Amino acid sequence: MKLSRRKFLAASGGAFAAAVAAANLSSLTAVAESGHGDAQTGEKGEKHIASSCEMCVNKCGFYAHVVNGRIKKLNPNPHFFKSRSMLCARGNAGAEEPYNPERLKTPLVRDGERGENKWRKISYEEAFQIVAQKLAEAKTKYENRSSVAFFSSEGLQEGSFQMLAQTYGSLNTVRHPSLCLSSTIQGWSSVYGVYPDADLANAMFVVMPGANRAEALVTPDSMDFLRYRPKGQQLVVLDPRFTNTAAKADRWYPVKPATDMAFMLGMINVIINEELYNKEFVANMTEGFEDLKAHVQQYTPEWAEKECEIPASEIRWCAREFAKYAPRSVIYPGRRTSWYVDDVAFRRACAIIPALCGCWDVPGGIVPKAGVPLKTPDVMYPFYDMVEERLDVESFGEFDNNLPDDARKEAGLPLDSVAYLGEKDGSWVRFREAVLRGEPYPVKMMMVYKQNFVEAAPNRVKTLKMMEMMDFICMIDIQMSDTAYYADLVIPESTYLERWDVVHSLAGIWPIATFRQACVEPVFQTKSMFEITAGIVDEMLKIPELWDDTDEEELEYFKEDFVEAILHAPIQDYIKYQVSGYENGYERLLKEGVIYKTDQGVYGTTKNDAYRFKTRSGKIEFTNVKYPEKGLDSLPVYRRARQPKNGQFRFILGRHGWNTHTGTQNNEYLWEIQKENTLWINSKEAFKLGIKNGDKVVVKSSVGEQSLRAEVTEKIRPDCVYYAHGFGRISKGMSLVYQKGASQAAILEDYIEPISGNAAMHETFVTVSKA
Repeated sequence: MKLSRRKFLAASGGAFAAAVAAANLSSLTAVAESGHGDAQTGEKGEKHIASSCEMCVNKCGFYAHVVNGRIKKLNPNPHFFKSRSMLCARGNAGAEEPYNPERLKTPLVRDGERGENKWRKISYEEAFQIVAQKLAEAKTKYENRSSVAFFSSEGLQEGSFQMLAQTYGSLNTVRHPSLCLSSTIQGWSSVYGVYPDADLANAMFVVMPGANRAEALVTPDSMDFLRYRPKGQQLVVLDPRFTNTAAKADRWYPVKPATDMAFMLGMINVIINEELYNKEFVANMTEGFEDLKAHVQQYTPEWAEKECEIPASEIRWCAREFAKYAPRSVIYPGRRTSWYVDDVAFRRACAIIPALCGCWDVPGGIVPKAGVPLKTPDVMYPFYDMVEERLDVESFGEFDNNLPDDARKEAGLPLDSVAYLGEKDGSWVRFREAVLRGEPYPVKMMMVYKQNFVEAAPNRVKTLKMMEMMDFICMIDIQMSDTAYYADLVIPESTYLERWDVVHSLAGIWPIATFRQACVEPVFQTKSMFEITAGIVDEMLKIPELWDDTDEEELEYFKEDFVEAILHAPIQDYIKYQVSGYENGYERLLKEGVIYKTDQGVYGTTKNDAYRFKTRSGKIEFTNVKYPEKGLDSLPVYRRARQPKNGQFRFILGRHGWNTHTGTQNNEYLWEIQKENTLWINSKEAFKLGIKNGDKVVVKSSVGEQSLRAEVTEKIRPDCVYYAHGFGRISKGMSLVYQKGASQAAILEDYIEPISGNAAMHETFVTVSKA
């Protein structure tokens, strides 16, 4: 995207600064002026350092303005075209992270009962020794390395944590996707073989089911939607809430929850029966059209209207307009899609519509992600004898999946397994259930990297019960999160502004690779995850019983090729190797913060006779060829979901633009914008319950209850309620949000989408009463 100087300056935060001034946000002041003084290193002078953000998953580029060794401001990187040279409110607020008074500063070992908030300071060396010894004890006691589980969250240093997991040899790694986007990855991949992007910069007709790109920021999509929309682009939003995205839409449909698939199937019916589909594309690139045609005859727009409460005439209009603007039309894939237990079927229906109209791998359509090739060292980790298969694999058949008691439980979904379990990701809800049962073997130790599952996973009571069963829990983070609060050992990591991170390819239509270099010295002499891994592995190598179930020759190769060549070398050497295929690659990263092969969108890579899609048939599959082998529907089948009874509401989730999951609420700058959450409740329902705006209310489900203030509004359906994520915290180490507002994890029931293993977080019904 070419930016004029004027547009670049506008994107640099001027509009945000004006809004801040208008709102009189007292703490949003330059860090250099906040009374912290100059850096203790005595560094003098002024410099601008290229790096990338970690306030959310987007990793947008910035230049840190550093004065006398302290960060004064973070400014957008004009070379970082994937984020359209933008830095959002969260990105600006990242300047506070190194200087947050409540950040973790030194390793802490528990000195009392879990949750008592009694800690003893220790050195990093002591912390590394404790971890290594506990790993050895677990291996010896349970004769199974998989008795230790490794939980991690997304980030450039997650790879360093995975190095530690692979060094130890446990197969129980549990990542974040099954609390987020596993179902959309599986659904879209089952049609195209890949999880693609939507080209919002060029699309002329966009349907967004549930996605809230005006607030839940994803770059470049949010910027293309908000700032660079093509003239004449039409946007249709399906959402039970009138979000900021819905406010900018041409048409907003307050869809009845759990019926979005009916709308999509109605669109497919119209596109096929009115012969609006791309006949040549369907004939040459797809599989199963005739089966799809016969299947959707039952799903007329009139039928869909009764299910989703959107007029049949609107469904017809949407289908016709989609086909009219094809191939520059998209159904937006979304990101957090942990909605319902039949989410994969719904995402398959979404994916089928663009394929029908030939909106694939072209500007303005659905496009496979391209990447920036990087070199990766080939590490051979030791092979161990004492390793059992994943707990959530071995436990298949040991317990039933938690599914609502409705038609979706009767057919079409696996009842005692996860059909397509991520090898490294696992299924969070199912894994926890297996740990609680202790079958087929016990998991008794947790290593956790920045995954705050106490607040992120549904049914907090079960999560805390799982933690009570552990012999030992180690948490690595920058703050005393709710999960860290219940750990036995907490190891601080340096913030993203204080450390070097390896290069990461940000795949997409506009692929780019980025990294991190330290903008300032670690304020409290903290260490990166890379350094923490190296320290723990060094201590592990001093304990003979950790290595008696592997081959000695393998171990020597591991020491030479990994420990010495990678962990004991500067991380800069690793970075140089990654980009050694690019002329002056390392120097370009230092100067500009990015590496790329082209700054133009990448299209058409699949448009050739030799290309074979990563599906069983090698084509785009309307009818999934492999699903029936696992007893799954080969086509998306609609089965009616249960709905709230009188006096109940469906609790729905959503994101907002100034906080990321549970990670940023204790940031002083962002706290000024939102200090606690409120319950959105429809004004008619509030009137029936005698609830007025600002009243304290109690929200109760079958697993817990929470109290917070009511926000009486017309912007939500009468059968739903909502409040924002990340509040009602139980860690006293996050004083700004400790017991402020309400927690989602405390009331969400733990249903599972059993094809992908995703949590199903929109299946919880609650009651609301005046406190």
